Amino acid sequence: MLTLSVLLTLPLFAQPEGPPPGGPKMKQKIKEARIEFMKKKLALTAEEEKAFLPLYEKMIDEMDSLRKKYKQEIDMEELDLTFMSDEECEKVVEDVLAFKQAEVNLMKNYTEKFKKILPIKKVAMIFKAEYEFRKELVKRIQDRKRKGKR
Repeated sequence: MLTLSVLLTLPLFAQPEGPPPGGPKMKQKIKEARIEFMKKKLALTAEEEKAFLPLYEKMIDEMDSLRKKYKQEIDMEELDLTFMSDEECEKVVEDVLAFKQAEVNLMKNYTEKFKKILPIKKVAMIFKAEYEFRKELVKRIQDRKRKGKR
């Protein structure tokens, strides 16, 4: 892949003993790698980069806030449906759907903004680049776990 070298050279997962993986430093490194990955994948001109990057970073931050809020309201890892009533389960379903709809609305909003500053082909490439970045990130995390590292 064209910009995997960014991920390979950036020590995304090399953290000293101490803070748990996924802490603020790790999240910041991942965000920086994601932005670099996107810049290279989209082959932005200087003008496009100037307009796109602040907007893209804002979208990432808003999506992170949305996910954090969702996790605080419904922690799927801790959710035990076994003894919930039908009404409580209905609320879980409604909350999950509301979150998913908020994600879609956020993406639609930013897609419209991106269309105003980038050619449509580059807007479409954002979705592909996001997919590729997540796929590579998951692969690297799995590789690190297999090697017994944090």
